[in-house]
Amino acid sequence: MKKETVITAVVFLAIGFLAGYIYDSERNWSRQEQPPASAGISGPSDAATPSRSTLAQGGGSAGAGAPGQTLPPGQTLPPGQTLPPGHPSLETAAQMKDLEEQASRNPTDPDPPRKLANLFFDQHMFEQAATWYLRALTLNPNDVSARTDLGTAYFNLGRSADALAEYNQSLKTDPTHEPTMYNIIIVNLEGTHDLKAARAAWEKLNQRDPNYTGLAALKDRLGTGAETETR
Repeated sequence: MKKETVITAVVFLAIGFLAGYIYDSERNWSRQEQPPASAGISGPSDAATPSRSTLAQGGGSAGAGAPGQTLPPGQTLPPGQTLPPGHPSLETAAQMKDLEEQASRNPTDPDPPRKLANLFFDQHMFEQAATWYLRALTLNPNDVSARTDLGTAYFNLGRSADALAEYNQSLKTDPTHEPTMYNIIIVNLEGTHDLKAARAAWEKLNQRDPNYTGLAALKDRLGTGAETETR
């Protein structure tokens, strides 16, 4: 056998061994970085998330979008590493940490805990959102927007009765708060399945604002008793 053939064979063998080693290393790294299957919380939180109707927010939260999975510009994760499912973006996580520190430094200011609750809410992290809404409401119990968003967080956790209690408390502070009035319809319809109460709540909002977004679409689901005429 020629010397050149032997050298070529050895070189290709070494390259193949090196490629296999790198591949196995990457696979092992990926397995180490993935969160365990038991880390996620399942049950009422998943089952109670509205699938047909979207609850109106109280006004404090910017909107409950899908949990962020992006990194700030110019920032990357190590090869093979990804953010765990449901984990907020690194930028959002930094905002959360900053607001926690603000809340710690200013324990009588309701603004940092309310903003932090809104961030958790928008990430669909409803347990944490509820905790911080409660803290904000302890400092400012008349914050209707925060209380309504607390009720919505409860609904997403499968706690429909608690959600309605918060909504009713919001209406004691502001009887004309339309997002709260709308949410009472949805929770009675999809949470407690109390069609009579849902119809009554629909009538109240219809009398106040028949053009409220999403109200007309609920008429067919409510059936007999839901009128479309403004009285």
